[in-house]
Amino acid sequence: MSGGITPLLLGGRMQLSVLGSLELRIQGERVRIGGRRECVVLAALAQRPNRVVPVETLVDAVWGEEPPTTARAQIQSSVHRLRKHLGGTGQAIETQPSGYRLHIADGVLDSERFAGLVGDVGPLTEAGDIEGAVAVLDEALALWTGPAFHGVDSDLVRQGAVALQDDRLAAVEERVRLLLELGRHESVVGELRTLCAENPLRERLRGLLMLALYRSGRQVESLEVYREARRTLLTEAGVEPGTELQELEHAILNRHAELDPPTTPQAGPADGGPARPGSPRQLPMCAADFVGRQDRVAEILEVLDAAEHDDASRFAVPVIAISGAGGVGKSALALRVAHEIADRYPDGHLYADLHGDPRMENTHAQLARFLHALGYGESTIPEDPQERAATFRTRLAGQRQLLVLDNASTEDQVMPLLPGNPLCAVIVTSRMRLCGLPGAHWIDLDLFDDATSTEMLAEIVVDGRTVDEPGPTADLVRYCGRLPLALRIAGTRLASRPHWKVAELTRRLADEARRLDEFSYRGMDLRPSMALTYGTLPEQAKRLFRLLAVPEVPEFSVWTAASLLDTGVDEAEHLLETLVDARMVEYRQHEGSQIRYGFHELVRFYARELSEQVESDGERRAALHRMLGAWMTIAQQAHRHEYGGDHLVLHGTAPRWTVPPHLVSEELSAMPAGRLETEPETITAVIRQAAALEMDELCWDLVLTSVNLFAVRGLLDEWLETVDMTHRLCERTDNRTGRAAMLYAMGTLRAMQQKGLGDAPRYYSGALDLFRADGNEHGQALVLTGWAAVDRIRGDVPAMLERYGDALVRMRQVGDPAGEARVLSGLAAHHVGERDHETAETLLTDALRLSREAGHLRGEIDVITGFVTLYLATGRISAARTAIHRVLREVRAVGDRIGEARALYGLAAVRHKEGRLDSAETTAAGALVMAEEAGDPLVVGETRHLLGEIGMIRGEESAAEGHLVAATALFRDLEGHLLQARSLALLAEVRDSLGEIDQAAEAAARANALLSDIDSREAVDLRASLPEAYREDGALPAQSDPAVPDAGTPA
Repeated sequence: MSGGITPLLLGGRMQLSVLGSLELRIQGERVRIGGRRECVVLAALAQRPNRVVPVETLVDAVWGEEPPTTARAQIQSSVHRLRKHLGGTGQAIETQPSGYRLHIADGVLDSERFAGLVGDVGPLTEAGDIEGAVAVLDEALALWTGPAFHGVDSDLVRQGAVALQDDRLAAVEERVRLLLELGRHESVVGELRTLCAENPLRERLRGLLMLALYRSGRQVESLEVYREARRTLLTEAGVEPGTELQELEHAILNRHAELDPPTTPQAGPADGGPARPGSPRQLPMCAADFVGRQDRVAEILEVLDAAEHDDASRFAVPVIAISGAGGVGKSALALRVAHEIADRYPDGHLYADLHGDPRMENTHAQLARFLHALGYGESTIPEDPQERAATFRTRLAGQRQLLVLDNASTEDQVMPLLPGNPLCAVIVTSRMRLCGLPGAHWIDLDLFDDATSTEMLAEIVVDGRTVDEPGPTADLVRYCGRLPLALRIAGTRLASRPHWKVAELTRRLADEARRLDEFSYRGMDLRPSMALTYGTLPEQAKRLFRLLAVPEVPEFSVWTAASLLDTGVDEAEHLLETLVDARMVEYRQHEGSQIRYGFHELVRFYARELSEQVESDGERRAALHRMLGAWMTIAQQAHRHEYGGDHLVLHGTAPRWTVPPHLVSEELSAMPAGRLETEPETITAVIRQAAALEMDELCWDLVLTSVNLFAVRGLLDEWLETVDMTHRLCERTDNRTGRAAMLYAMGTLRAMQQKGLGDAPRYYSGALDLFRADGNEHGQALVLTGWAAVDRIRGDVPAMLERYGDALVRMRQVGDPAGEARVLSGLAAHHVGERDHETAETLLTDALRLSREAGHLRGEIDVITGFVTLYLATGRISAARTAIHRVLREVRAVGDRIGEARALYGLAAVRHKEGRLDSAETTAAGALVMAEEAGDPLVVGETRHLLGEIGMIRGEESAAEGHLVAATALFRDLEGHLLQARSLALLAEVRDSLGEIDQAAEAAARANALLSDIDSREAVDLRASLPEAYREDGALPAQSDPAVPDAGTPA
């Protein structure tokens, strides 16, 4: 180093890594290097450390053949920013006349450390220290965390990285060759197969695999490797294998003695002990872009620290057990911690990938591999499994060794691999929670959150594209399901394609049919990760896994699984729990409901693929039909629970699948008032799927039966989607009852939404014609009841009375007490308006009795709401207050948002009558917000009118005018002529108070015009309240109030 230049890493301050992602650390903390240009410049300088790199080379690295005219200035700017990261003194990157020099001290750059370690191997090998040479190569290869200069977007840098990759592969080959010299041929076969698959044209690797197989007594497989190598070379390169590989094939065919395993003392001494102590360093490389689990790393380190000083556990081996679904990052966390604590265990680091294989033969073979690594030869390793495990424990006695057991499957598999020495430590990863491991500290890993997922992508795609495209990046995170393995594959694909925008990858992933195909890149693949677990499942659990993907629903219950399999619920629950243990299905617990289960989105795609491959179309359709039949059973029982029977509903002839009564009871008790509280999305999904398969009878029945599920939550647009879809299906299949039921539902939807009331009669008329043609009395009664309610809102009193009368007769004929109570309630509301309070009370009392006898809780609430209106009209304020508080309690208990909005309006009206204007206004404001959110325009209009009344009384005419104008517009849109006229009349009074004489006259005239067409006592009274000048037939006589009955509580 020339005088005055301070090299990097004085006192170990800095570390620069290129064997993987480009990474700079200062005092252990990662430093963000900057944008793409800074990364490329630093990478190009690091490829030639302590040597001058010409500016032209840096320009070429950054821009290739088309640099901008300001290229040199931009390079200077990048160097300036890099110097700030490297200490800001200008000494780390030295300016030279022709370029720049990056000063690197010994030990700073991981590629130089790698080269130095590899250089030490030759002398050790020549001195006969083969074990030592292997240990040095293990240490050198552990420096690699990924492809050299991974993620650096520069063709020139990538070209330079090729040489480093070749050096790494040569080191891997030398390590395998040395292990073969030590007689460990069986332990390297799996690794060599993977290496050959990744480097199919590398002849030396093929030769090493052939030799390892031959020495393991697998001559036929060895020769097959040669034949595969020859086919690949001819196909890919058009050449025959080289002389060395051909001669090896010839020697294997003729069983030449020089190919036999070595018999040197390294294979084991005569006394059966290990050949040499051996300090294996088997930990695979750790990802440089590790993110999101720092809290878990800290937790594990704290546990291990505590174990060192805890007298109570001084005889126990500390075991860290990490569990989680495939691809969630268990191995990454285990290796990160293992590398972090490696220095604590100087006697060795053992690693085993158990591949999720529960067979004890796998454990037996792994013990042999561990003993090989610890210096034992083939002839010195006991055959008996128990003796082999005891030898392993004996070998580790008194040593500080770290063991990482990756992808374990069962406790039985792991137990023989555990040391007995508390100076050792063990990290186990598994998909299942191996609760039988004594004293293990459990770490359960979940998916990343959105922020950590985005951070991980940014660490892999270092050029800033994820920052520049926040929208597509958020979509990418969603498509990856926040699963770390999926994020890594997606990020690596983007990093390898610098010309892609993030949006290009999200476009590809948007196609659900191909999404799993897109999650595959150079040895990283989601499917094998899921297939590994799937392959270990019992056959019935596999079938359930496939069938659960048939219904396109977000989640499912035990009875869903039982119906799909057509088996008992106990068997279904056992199989579901098996899938949960294997992390193929996850719990979905909802507050106030039973446990549900669901798929991770990517696992669902895998299950769907398997279902389509294994199950026939007939089996899939039959399973879906059974599940819909089970849904129909639950929905029908829920309706009966709430309505006291099959009241106010029609049913078809589609077969039900019998859900056991105890499960039905649990389902209903877990849902407030028997509602399918958490299921609207699921119901919509199954109906949509059934409609696509033309299961018309099931569809219309389920749609009509589950109406309350949507209505109480204000999800009327969602219900309309299912109704419209099913109506079109019934038209295609000529299902007359289904068509009539869906036309009735469409009319009811218009009435419930209180918009487009003018369309409701058209739908009701079509439904009524079909029901009459089929002689369906119950269907006719339901249509007439709904139609009469629309007539009442529109002010068509004669039609209303006629239809209510007809409906009442039919409800009584078919024995529907809940339907009869609804008709009586509607008639009572009319009589309250007519000031015929005695008749109204009689009707409401009968309706209440019928609702209670039927066990129709919702009907009872509706009737009590009718009593509130009656009590207010007759001055029984105390009774109204008691009644409305009960209504409010009931609707809140069942989560009925529309019902709560109506009850709050009623409470505000009560407080208005009590003269508590502040409280009334506050309550009305709350009712208004809830009604608007729930989509109930009638309550919105009524509440606006009430707020107008309150504003008028308080002298706040401007505020009152605003509310009344809004109410008038709403009632006009609803075609509620009487309600509109009422608001117009009050608006005229308000505008008169404001001195707006012309506008007041206009409002009064419009009210009069509307009232002249309405034949009711309420319309007559309202017209009488208008100024005489606006009545087309002059003054009307005042109407006297009938006697007000005593307040009382209905029986």
